[in-house]
Amino acid sequence: GATVAAELGGDGCPISDAIASCDVLVTLSGDGGVLAAARAAARFSTPVLAVDLGRLGFLSAVRPTEVEKAFYRLLNGEFEVEERMMIDTEVFRGDVKVGGGIALNDAVVAKSALARILRLSIYAGGELIAAIRADGLVVSTPTGSTAYALSAGGPIVPPHVPLLLVCPICAHTLNQRPFIVGADEVLEVRAEWEGDEVKVDSLDAMLTIDGQVGVMLRPGDLVRVQRSQEVARLLRDPQDTFYARLRHKMSWSG
Repeated sequence: GATVAAELGGDGCPISDAIASCDVLVTLSGDGGVLAAARAAARFSTPVLAVDLGRLGFLSAVRPTEVEKAFYRLLNGEFEVEERMMIDTEVFRGDVKVGGGIALNDAVVAKSALARILRLSIYAGGELIAAIRADGLVVSTPTGSTAYALSAGGPIVPPHVPLLLVCPICAHTLNQRPFIVGADEVLEVRAEWEGDEVKVDSLDAMLTIDGQVGVMLRPGDLVRVQRSQEVARLLRDPQDTFYARLRHKMSWSG
């Protein structure tokens, strides 16, 4: 904000102040830009109008050729605000919180470099669900079910269905499959290297939030994921339903 304004000869202001004072946040980007905008706008309850300049554009509401028409429709109140569930993610090292953030799509625990298997213990409400060996784990919202979770073998979930989707990445077993838990469950994940020769200060694994914010993990770190009190607000054409986008974006029209 301030850097760009200085280059243009203005004073500028923090981006958070700009978002807090606007009625609608317009993004000109692909889905990655929409994710970043939704996270920034959530605490101000500012709706996001996404113009698709990306490849898939599953979160976008407006095609580039329809921008002028969309703005007139917006001013006429023809768009609806669709609330999307978000998740809060925290990393604890002992009793100390060392990182985290809010996500619209997903939180991913995965190895960051070496081709070694992670040992992942997954808990819900303090109870062990599974201890698996895999390349990583995706914890996804319904919105994120069409992103990384889909590539990891998870189902597509309509955005209004309240749940958390848990998808192992390349699990080293044939019987470990994606599963769902209730939206209000508190999920916890511990990750360690498979094997005895573990460096105390390095796991070479990372928590990634929406594919954009990263936290390096150490052996024994606890990753906690739970439903956020904040929601993303995306402006939508009432006729552009979730299933209509599936047919178009996923080529399901036959």
